[in-house]
Amino acid sequence: MRLSRVYVDAPLKLNALVPLPKETAHYLGNVLRLRVGDELLLFNSQHGEFLARICAATKKSVEVELIEIRRELDTDEEQNRLGLHLILGLSRGDRMDFAVQKSTELGVTEISPVYTEHGEVRLKPERLEKKLLHWRRIAISACEQSGRLTVPSIHSPIPLADLAQGSSANKWMLEPSGTDSVPESITDRHIDLLIGPEGGFSPAEIDWARDNGFRIVSLGTRILRTETAPIAALAILQHKFGDM
Repeated sequence: MRLSRVYVDAPLKLNALVPLPKETAHYLGNVLRLRVGDELLLFNSQHGEFLARICAATKKSVEVELIEIRRELDTDEEQNRLGLHLILGLSRGDRMDFAVQKSTELGVTEISPVYTEHGEVRLKPERLEKKLLHWRRIAISACEQSGRLTVPSIHSPIPLADLAQGSSANKWMLEPSGTDSVPESITDRHIDLLIGPEGGFSPAEIDWARDNGFRIVSLGTRILRTETAPIAALAILQHKFGDM
C-alpha cells in the first residue's frame, strides 16, 4: 500500500517527535483516516523525506515520530538540477490554478505571475494574500503527489515591466510569432521562461522582452492555451536539459 505523503512547514530530524499543524492533523485524521501506529511520509523542502509513525492523535492534534530517513536533500544534486523560473501572465482562476499545479509537477522552481496588457485579471489587495496562499496550497499538493522534495517559490504578481533583471543567460519568451526555436544547448542551469495570458502579448511587450534579453521562441504552428503552454514548454526543457 502506498504511504500518504505530506508536506509540513517545520524542522525535521531523525527520531524527533513532531507535533503537526492543526490543518494537517485534521487532514490525516478526518480525511485520510490515519490512526496511532499508522505510517506516512513527511517532507519540508529543507531536510529531505522521512518515514513517520503516528504516536499520538486526538480530533484536533497529531504527533508523529520520525523513524527513518527515506531521501536526503542532496545539496549538490539540487544545485545541478535545472532551475526553471516560470513567468506567467496572470489568467483567470481555473487556468492559473492548472498552470501552477502542472508546472510544479514538471519541476518548476519559481513562479512569477505578471500583469500584462491583454490580461483581464487584476487582483485587489484584499484578495492578493488569499490568492497567494491558494496557489501555494496547490503547489504543495502537487509536490505531495509527484514526489518532489522542494516546493517552488510563488511570488506576488507585478506588472511585466517591473520584472527584475535576472542573471540567467537563458531568457525565452514563448510567442507564436517567434522565429527562434528552443536551443539545443544552454550556457547555465537556469532558464527564465515567459508565457503570456489568454490574449497573448502586445507588440510593445514583445519589444520590451527583446530589449531585456529575451529570445522570442515558438513551439511550432499551433497556438496553445495559456494553461497548456507551460506544460508543453517545461516538458521539452526537462527532456532536453533536465531529468525527463
